[in-house]
Amino acid sequence: MYHRFGETKYPSTNITEEQLDSHLNYLIEQNYRFIQASDLLDSNLLNEKTITVTIDDAYLSFYEVGLPIFEKYQVPVTLFLNTENVGGNNYMSWDQLKDALNRGVEIQNHSHTHRSFATLDDETIVSEIETSQSLILANLNITPNLFAFPFGESSDAAQKIIETYFDAAFGQHSGAFSMNYRYYIPRYPLNENYSSIERLRDISKSLPFQAAQLQPSNPTLNPLSTRFVLDIDEGVEGVNCFISDFQGSFEKQITVLENKLLIELSRIPVSGRLRFNCTKVDNGIFWYGHQYFVN
Repeated sequence: MYHRFGETKYPSTNITEEQLDSHLNYLIEQNYRFIQASDLLDSNLLNEKTITVTIDDAYLSFYEVGLPIFEKYQVPVTLFLNTENVGGNNYMSWDQLKDALNRGVEIQNHSHTHRSFATLDDETIVSEIETSQSLILANLNITPNLFAFPFGESSDAAQKIIETYFDAAFGQHSGAFSMNYRYYIPRYPLNENYSSIERLRDISKSLPFQAAQLQPSNPTLNPLSTRFVLDIDEGVEGVNCFISDFQGSFEKQITVLENKLLIELSRIPVSGRLRFNCTKVDNGIFWYGHQYFVN
């Protein structure tokens, strides 16, 4: 997942031209093949050397800087569009979006106002979806079938509504692709600070656990908790978890209970995003990620 291109004053969401070149060069040299996000729904198109590149927000720098580089390498991309900002300062216009669509970019839905779906009531979520779908249809003559949660923030209630409009939905938490989480599919964010070839090598080779589930499962953490249970069918031996929020990483106590890990955090999570990244190295890097929203 990328956002901005060549906008170095935003290092947390930006990637430089040189970094993007190095990413695409590496993946092509390693014989990865690229498909768009909608192709992930077709299991016949998937294999262990498949990469999907997604872009969020439709910043102008994608059109002016990023898209020509993807075209140079003949890499297809999927753009998740929040419609309220179209034509605004530093965002793509409808004409530019139409041009990108004609050049092979897949355009999908990223809401209308780009507010956190973890904080909106059901009526507002429906309005966000229907407004953005109508605008995209009216201006681009397409109806998106995929959704990406703004900020990657979600809830069980929001996902139930999303299911009635879309075939799948994506978060912004790291993790290997798996349809086990069809309406909260992980993506690996890449930016100036987390863009080394070593990281790209590890995440591009990552594999999903056959079945992993963190409890509580609701991506909006209410009530607050310091106790979590990770259940992995393959067993938890060798699994290591890194847990962080906006205050930093957590000290934790982990107890093994059969195929489960009882994870007890040393403090209450602060407001914002709480992220779990649990990995195991065993003939490959198995990677499970989950993001909570803490209100």
